Amino acid sequence: MKKNFDKNKKLIVLLIILPILLIGQYFMFSRGIISPIVKGVEIKIIGGNYIKDLDKYIIKLGDDVEISAGNYVKIPGYAKDPKLRFNILDDKGIIKIDNNKITALKEGYTSVGVMKGNRVLKKAMLKIVDPNVESLDMDISNKLKYVGDKATITSSVAISDYKKFKNTYKTKYTSSDNSVLKIDKDKVEAVGVGTATISGKCADKIVEIPLKIEAKVANLEVANEYILEEGQVGKITSKITTSPKGLKSPPIKYNYLNRKNKSDRVAYIDDFGKIKAVREGSEKIVVSCGEKSKTIKITVKRRSIKNTFIKNINYNYILKDDKLFLDINWDSIDGIKDYDIYIKNSDMKEYTLAKKISASEEKEGKLETVLEFDIPKIDKDTLKLYIVGNGEKEKTKPSEELTIEYSK
Repeated sequence: MKKNFDKNKKLIVLLIILPILLIGQYFMFSRGIISPIVKGVEIKIIGGNYIKDLDKYIIKLGDDVEISAGNYVKIPGYAKDPKLRFNILDDKGIIKIDNNKITALKEGYTSVGVMKGNRVLKKAMLKIVDPNVESLDMDISNKLKYVGDKATITSSVAISDYKKFKNTYKTKYTSSDNSVLKIDKDKVEAVGVGTATISGKCADKIVEIPLKIEAKVANLEVANEYILEEGQVGKITSKITTSPKGLKSPPIKYNYLNRKNKSDRVAYIDDFGKIKAVREGSEKIVVSCGEKSKTIKITVKRRSIKNTFIKNINYNYILKDDKLFLDINWDSIDGIKDYDIYIKNSDMKEYTLAKKISASEEKEGKLETVLEFDIPKIDKDTLKLYIVGNGEKEKTKPSEELTIEYSK
């Protein structure tokens, strides 16, 4: 009877203690008081750029990668996740670990381990590499010529080793003048007039694309015709409207419409729009600015008398018996019937007509005469003169003033 009682008593105690032990075990594991058994730990890289070799991971210098312990098994399953950590197993300064992120600091080999307390559950070898950039090519998607144009910059890199890292190399783009070309990542916009260079840099390779940005010409205004006389000089003037308004316009260009020998040209035009009328006739000139152009006409008429003047005045003088004998000659002009010579010395306030010479005295395209003057009773004096040609209805412009200084 007593044996049965003792047996039942033990069974009751066991039935009471067993649940307590099970509950206690669950409590201890679930709260992390007791660490579970861990199996199947693996070191895996799950983010960033890397190459998985047979016995190691290859990471590019300067990159960051995420590291994981893999899908390990904990026993019992209800236990709180164990405190696993990653640790560098050597001290070479090749990498650094922050939580589960590895940063590659310099080239070389190193190893990392998954740690549970002081025990290494799994380790892996890492190789940090820095493949050389062999070449860098850069291009822009659209032509950048005018203010407001936009484009995308693209580049391609060739590296020496570990070709899988090719796409991880990023080219940095910069502008030499942000007031002309503005760059935002791989987008570029022409924002001002001028010259600027797009530079692409990857590792030690640099590629440059120089560009000249102009204002887009919205309108070009210029006179349809310029009328000049032979020998006259004129200037083509234009009004340029840019888009947007107010920008510095591109240079204006002037070109002959028709090809001719220089000796056959009626008028000459230079790079600044200056016209030199040569002979009677007409020329057509194409005036262009940006993508706008207009053809104009230059008409050269025979030079009128009122727009000409006496040229190539030459003189000699002698002093004899208190008199000044002035020998003077000049080029004749067609259509002139006679020439007036005006003089003034130091005693005269106004010019006075000294002599009238008929055009009939012309010899070989020249007029020549001798003027005779009394010499004032002073040691030296200055004589000034100019010549005017007279036509039937018009007079020439006065010639340049000629100054003659003489002394006794």
